Amino acid sequence: MKAKFSPLQLLDFKLLESHYEFVVPEQDDLDPIVLFSSYPVEIDFDMSPIEEDGEIQLITRIEVNVEDGNKIPGYKLMVEGGGTFKISESEEIEEGLRNNLLKFSTLNMMINNLRNIIYQITNLGPLGGYLLPPIDITKLLNDKAKEQEVK
Repeated sequence: MKAKFSPLQLLDFKLLESHYEFVVPEQDDLDPIVLFSSYPVEIDFDMSPIEEDGEIQLITRIEVNVEDGNKIPGYKLMVEGGGTFKISESEEIEEGLRNNLLKFSTLNMMINNLRNIIYQITNLGPLGGYLLPPIDITKLLNDKAKEQEVK
């Protein structure tokens, strides 16, 4: 099938910051799959207002197993990336679809890019590659909206 391109364009993606640490487990027989599933994951993001030229920037930070007081061995990771997006105005886009592209799709693309970086960073590590589990983007957006209401 021939692919139809989305009107949402990722113009640029940059890794802004990363941190990797390995905490040696006390026992040798740990199952990485079980260990990885116990990792707490924090995601935060900040989207700039739409600029005059229609571009928006999205900064996204993912922290894996870095909570204060956390004693879970293995990987402790933080990655932060920035992306610049634009919606092509070559065709008329319904407002609901436009909002979905600007919020849901941009965040999903950023998380996927950072997921790939996390996997690459850990792939040569002692426990093998850590693949960030699927993320509920809708919940992230709702939580962020609630957080901004409080401010």
